Amino acid sequence: MGRAARLLTRAVLLLATAALLLLALWSVLALHYRAPYPLAFATVFGLLVLTGIVLLWRAVPPVSAALPALGLLAVSFGALFVWWSTIEPRADRVWAAPLARSPSVSLDGDRYTIANVRNFRWQAGTGPDGGEAIAEERWETRTYDLSKAAGVDLFFSYWTSSLIAHLLVSVTFDDAPPLTFSIEIRREKDEVYSALAGFFRSYELAIVAADERDIVYLRTNVWREDVRLYRLNVSRDSTRKLLVAYAAEINALAETPRWYDTLGANCTTVAFRLARQLWPGLKPDWRILAAGRAPDYAYDIGAVSTDMPLEELKRRAAISAVAQGLQPDDAFSAAIRAGVPLP
Repeated sequence: MGRAARLLTRAVLLLATAALLLLALWSVLALHYRAPYPLAFATVFGLLVLTGIVLLWRAVPPVSAALPALGLLAVSFGALFVWWSTIEPRADRVWAAPLARSPSVSLDGDRYTIANVRNFRWQAGTGPDGGEAIAEERWETRTYDLSKAAGVDLFFSYWTSSLIAHLLVSVTFDDAPPLTFSIEIRREKDEVYSALAGFFRSYELAIVAADERDIVYLRTNVWREDVRLYRLNVSRDSTRKLLVAYAAEINALAETPRWYDTLGANCTTVAFRLARQLWPGLKPDWRILAAGRAPDYAYDIGAVSTDMPLEELKRRAAISAVAQGLQPDDAFSAAIRAGVPLP
């Protein structure tokens, strides 16, 4: 074999090794989070892959000598992917109390009836990744008139960096309190959220339908997060269509459980996918993934008020201080909207 051929072979081996190591890293993490004996399985799998890579480097050239190494790698990864395909989401786990019930929607003309609307009265607790807050549990069935759907507001709740936030989508009505939707992990009792684990089929997906006195108050007054409210520039007809889109999504999830995914199926990506059903012209943007920057994206496309600089809009969108001066049974939704600019 000439020098050029040897260099080409080494370059191909280097690329193949890099790809195998990345795939092995993902596989070891998958075993760590999902295998019954994670340390044992991850260790054995890692050793098999490293052995295959070493044998591959020793065997080439010629290519035919690499068949045992390739066979070992193929069997190792093949077995892992077969196992991975057997991990299915479930609806029958012992869920944390706030996620114990899933909503469902029935439509009859303009009558929009939604069961299992959460309307807890929260008293105390820790952060969103800590233990359960104390609450008086209330689950309600509500009926809304779609012809009275007035608009859509977005809440962004920050608890760490400016890039990370949780999105709540709230629909307002002429004659009823707002109805808020939240895409979350369906957390099991005593389970703690990990963003890294969220890549590896660790949590089922949940759509929570709730009263703002529950789901917003929890974040502003109990978890003491920095919550920002942005009022969207959407028509009444689009608001109605968005409610119908959420109904379809809620009922589909109630019928067939799905996995939450930290990157691909989270609070902003699912909401953005539903929004694109109504507005196909919406362009994907990196700020949809970095949810804390999604308000910047909304400002750039004119979905929120642009009558002032973005930083002023963000300042006026901050509602936590106002909310912390209220009780859940106060005119909560009206009070937190006071001073928040309309488009």
